[in-house]
Amino acid sequence: MDNPRVSLNPAEHALYLLARALSRSDLAHDEKMKDALESHDGYADFRQGQVAYVLDVARSLDVRVDGLDVADFGCNDGAMTRGYARAGARSVVGVDIDPDALTRARALPNPENVRYVLGTTSTVPLPDASVDLIISYDVFEHVSEPATILDACFRALRPGGRMLIGTWGWCHPFAPHLWSTMPVPWAHLMVSDRTLMAACKRVYLSQWYRPTMHDFDEEGRRKDKYNGDELSRDYMNRLLVRDFERIFRASPFEVAMHPRPFSSKLAGWTKPLLGVPWVREFLTGYLWVVLTRPVNGAPRPH
Repeated sequence: MDNPRVSLNPAEHALYLLARALSRSDLAHDEKMKDALESHDGYADFRQGQVAYVLDVARSLDVRVDGLDVADFGCNDGAMTRGYARAGARSVVGVDIDPDALTRARALPNPENVRYVLGTTSTVPLPDASVDLIISYDVFEHVSEPATILDACFRALRPGGRMLIGTWGWCHPFAPHLWSTMPVPWAHLMVSDRTLMAACKRVYLSQWYRPTMHDFDEEGRRKDKYNGDELSRDYMNRLLVRDFERIFRASPFEVAMHPRPFSSKLAGWTKPLLGVPWVREFLTGYLWVVLTRPVNGAPRPH
């Protein structure tokens, strides 16, 4: 059945129709990403391919990986962790809070200089002054205790060490990470969580919806999703760009913010506006941040 549930909520119905119209477009995810999300192996290959992109950005920000002891914060199954090792890092340690993801990471072929450790939402289990560089790509929008994590990363870095963070704020058009069911930009800012979740549920149950690997459990059974009245606050921290900046500048790090416009050629005109408060919240396509532990800096007492 193409329309599994008729809604009496006009906003929900409008979102459903927009999602259907945009589902075949590249607005939220291009075809390459849609293909990658069909399987764990495909997604791992895609993430490994993202290593080159992250390293290009790092070089543009005068951050290097080769010859350094690196930590991959939020490594998941280690696809990018292994990529950093192959890119010339002296050693790489992947850190994640998901034990199942780390089990998958350890089961895959890893270079000898790669290892994995299990962290928590508030700890980074690395020895003091043990790494030169921490990379956190597509992770900090999920971190529930960013100030505490930053202190832990500061402690783990050697003096002069750096942390490269790639993330985005809550006013990004697809901030809730609902691309597959809700490819409607800024939908989460236009309606209530309840309406948004109901529209996503309706899309998810439609015959035209294209499932992803995230829609199935380990036994291959389709998950029952989008049943709540609000977006999970455990999954997304809902921080704005200005919130991130405030937290970064309150940390013991030296901070350099590098907001980027959307990659579309049509968005080139927005770059000068990325320094304008509030406007930048909606126009920042991605936020890169370089944090440096001062050579004479000391960790905060706990």
